[in-house]
Amino acid sequence: MTTTKRPWSTFNSFRKPMRQVAALPRTSKEHIEVWKPKLDDQVHTPNGPGTVVKITGDMYLIDLEHQIGKVWERGTSIKRPK
Repeated sequence: MTTTKRPWSTFNSFRKPMRQVAALPRTSKEHIEVWKPKLDDQVHTPNGPGTVVKITGDMYLIDLEHQIGKVWERGTSIKRPK
């Protein structure tokens, strides 16, 4: 007697049916305004406050205040100063 394995896609009474999840509500198509710093803007980074010196794509070279040196930061980690 040979037994053949049935594929997973066939009905199996011992498996629970998959729960159907409703689709997420449609979001508005309005454009969200995102602040992007420009050259010589004052910004706040995880390393402290500074000034934007150079922009390359999504990376910003920040001249840190009260510290010797500059640091490259992504646009997502830069915030407006308070």
